[in-house]
Amino acid sequence: MINIVVLGGSGFVGKSLLKKLENNEFKVNVMINSTKIKNRFKKFCGNILDKKTFESQIKNGDVIVNLIGQYNGDILNFVDLNIKGGLNLLEICKEKENIKIILISSIDVYGENMLYASKEKDDTSPQYNYGLIKLLTEKMYERFAKIYNLDIVILRLSNLYGPNKKNGLILNILKAIKKTSVVSINHNGKQQRDYLFIEDAVEGIVKAIQCKLKNFNVINISSGKRHSSIKIIKLVQEISNKKVKFKLNQNTPNEKCIWANNNNAKKLLKFSPKISIKQGLTLTLKNLD
Repeated sequence: MINIVVLGGSGFVGKSLLKKLENNEFKVNVMINSTKIKNRFKKFCGNILDKKTFESQIKNGDVIVNLIGQYNGDILNFVDLNIKGGLNLLEICKEKENIKIILISSIDVYGENMLYASKEKDDTSPQYNYGLIKLLTEKMYERFAKIYNLDIVILRLSNLYGPNKKNGLILNILKAIKKTSVVSINHNGKQQRDYLFIEDAVEGIVKAIQCKLKNFNVINISSGKRHSSIKIIKLVQEISNKKVKFKLNQNTPNEKCIWANNNNAKKLLKFSPKISIKQGLTLTLKNLD
């Protein structure tokens, strides 16, 4: 039985992943902080910024899934969690044989691409801090993989949405429907993004856990499709039969299009998204708190 250690089990992706893993035959150990998580898995308190708090659990793991490092508005903390926290994890793992690390990253590392969905071997040119820090983190993991012969899989996730997500454009639009309020849309509303339903995202992560990939690999977990903010509003109006009131905020950045090709995930992980944007929006609206 595969012994999985999940770092960051209390967030949006973490909770959904643990729910998915409960339906599979895995032995899972989850690192938590002060947040209570209800599932059957073994848990331990740890801090990725303090190596001593999770070192022994990592050494007993076969697959390490690092979900820690999401942006919460504090850029310095974001840097610490990704760079310093990642370094702590890698320093532990380099001493262990037969261990696989799965790092959750983002397609934001590619930057803008209007011509075609970005592929893993394309040049990366992130325009803002989030994508830049994620890219620097990836480079550190790649360096360790090559120097210490570590098996590392970088999963670049696209824009996730679904029930229980606490932020993001789609949540704001759906809340505007519920509260009959006005939602603010960045720039001219024509910016296009690659949206992936949370259940599809965690399916991709589970596929990566199960795969036998060796050495260093980068894989996009994405829908491979792009939708503008205005298109999302139109779909929500169609689903809900309600008018979405919105205003354009011209003072926000205009990253015209960020999307990613998922052919590599289909080939290496046998992963393909199952839930369309319309189906995902319907499920999210239905389960909106």
